[in-house]
Amino acid sequence: MRIDSLYVHIPFCLRKCNYCDFVSFPAAECGELYAAYPDLLERELALWQGKADLTRLSTVYFGGGTPSLMEPEAIGRLLSLLPPVTECTLEANPETVDPARLIAFREAGVDRLSLGAQSFDPDLLSAMGRGHDGERTAHAVREARQAGFDNISLDLIYGLPGQGIDQWRDSLERAVELSPEHVSLYGLTIHPDTPWGRALDAGSLAAPDDDLAADMLELAMDYLPRQGYLQYEIANFARPGRESRHNCAYWQRDNYLGLGIAAASCLNDHRFANTPDPQIYAEAIRQGRLPWAEDEHYGIEQIMGEAMFLGLRLLRGVDVAAFEQRYGVSPLKRFRLELWQLRNQGLIECDDATIRLTPKGVALGNLVFEQFV
Repeated sequence: MRIDSLYVHIPFCLRKCNYCDFVSFPAAECGELYAAYPDLLERELALWQGKADLTRLSTVYFGGGTPSLMEPEAIGRLLSLLPPVTECTLEANPETVDPARLIAFREAGVDRLSLGAQSFDPDLLSAMGRGHDGERTAHAVREARQAGFDNISLDLIYGLPGQGIDQWRDSLERAVELSPEHVSLYGLTIHPDTPWGRALDAGSLAAPDDDLAADMLELAMDYLPRQGYLQYEIANFARPGRESRHNCAYWQRDNYLGLGIAAASCLNDHRFANTPDPQIYAEAIRQGRLPWAEDEHYGIEQIMGEAMFLGLRLLRGVDVAAFEQRYGVSPLKRFRLELWQLRNQGLIECDDATIRLTPKGVALGNLVFEQFV
């Protein structure tokens, strides 16, 4: 089984943010697991020897949590077990990096840094429970440049409680002033089992304004391209040639393998995910077992539907010929009714070569995607 991309989940952070529902744990509370985790990842990778072909691996992505809390030596040790790749990304929070660590990560093999800026407004950052301010983000970018990183992405969140359009515009402008190669935007979703979710239920937090959030995304879609950032996916913008290769692998439905607690994988018709329970994960690895908690095989209809809604997230759209070569049927034929309805609503445009979202479809993407689920 050929693997195109590898995702490694590092579930440790300094503290849980008020909106976060990712599988992550404060590192200070995970002493033994935190110390053992690099070895567990290496042993999990070894369990895949003979089961998966990693020789043509293209991208590696360390996500979290806060992967920059890991020692650079541990990151380098895992990368040394893999073939050279074209892109290796490390997620980092600005307060967890310094010049020495950034140099060490670069020397370990990381060549792309994804910084969780989230906002440049001090009040919003404090309300989120973030451990940095806007100036720390700016320092982290400058330090990363000095360490040799020439591929930096900044994450920003919109639709935050109390966030106005002017605050959002200011964050966009301050992000662009730092000249990152890539900007990722995330619309806030408040999940029940988070501090903000509980506050929302208690009535002490105002619900996000969906219309205002849509205006914020529209503002970014207008502003960032005028600053030289091409919108290549609904919420992702990049300088030409600096698109996230790893994330594009997800949207193209390439084969990817996930390592670590709660990591998900997709191998052709097979989707599975590791357990989110740290103790169960560690015990399984030590016993020489893959720590799956979810395991599902997709039929061809599910696969093609998934390929459509993932591919349509990319603004270049779905390549009709490539789809037909891969799945044996033209999407124009297989999804004729769905495409006719979406085109009549002005949400997509298509020809013999591609199927892609219109500007209206980008703004109302969920209405498009639900047709293929």
